[in-house]
Amino acid sequence: MIFPEDYKFVGIKDEERRGEPIYFSTEFLISRDGPRLYQVKSSGEGFMRQVDDLEIISFGSEIAFYPEKLDTRNRTLLIDLASEICKNGKVNTVVFQGPDEHITFVKDPDPSQILTIDVLDVSPPDPPWLAHVLQNLERCGVLGDLMLRFRLRIMDLRRFDCDCVYYPCRASGLGRSLDSDRVIHTHPRIVGCEVSREIFLTTNVDKEHEFINICPIQSRDPVFEPCGPFITRCCKSERRGLINRNGHTGMVVHWGEGPWKIAEAVRCLAGALRA
Repeated sequence: MIFPEDYKFVGIKDEERRGEPIYFSTEFLISRDGPRLYQVKSSGEGFMRQVDDLEIISFGSEIAFYPEKLDTRNRTLLIDLASEICKNGKVNTVVFQGPDEHITFVKDPDPSQILTIDVLDVSPPDPPWLAHVLQNLERCGVLGDLMLRFRLRIMDLRRFDCDCVYYPCRASGLGRSLDSDRVIHTHPRIVGCEVSREIFLTTNVDKEHEFINICPIQSRDPVFEPCGPFITRCCKSERRGLINRNGHTGMVVHWGEGPWKIAEAVRCLAGALRA
């Protein structure tokens, strides 16, 4: 797959005019006349350089121009679109234009180069907080250059409902919670993490109870068994950072982390995976 890392490496001309100097950062040149796609070798100094060689790498019906303007920094989207267009075997290169008029292209798109990241979280809220933030970060283009795809692995806390259940806090909106209700059942079901259990035992010493650990790091529930790289959250700040679970590299953010920190964590994870 050829997919320039930045649009500044791609030049475009309406018609082919050989012998003219070229902008110093141009590595690929698209001529609408033909059309043709060239790989460029240039030499010299300054902003405009002498063209030493133009190697044609795609031409004519092999090249398709996408009809709509798109975010050319959303690399996952462009690979997916180009793959769909190229699956007929006739087209191997798709040229895209952004709302800022900059041009890029994907030649021989390879979806396998997109990293799939498992998102381990709980619901409610709906959508889960981590999924909600990642969707917004994708939508506004903050993660577009990373070539990532997120796969949700969500534990629905409602599956544990019963007459004796207590959740960590009222924010769950599910009913009785340890922060607002007295535990009056003789054998309560505590659905939460280690911190939730500690809070419960503080005022209910030696009380018999059922404990269901919903911490994405500690739980043995199959929904939280990552199938590859993953990102999750935990209420213990000392657990933040890169971890390994079942042979898979993951990133832990604090339970209440905001978009900026989550974006930083995703970039750190992607960097570690591609190192």
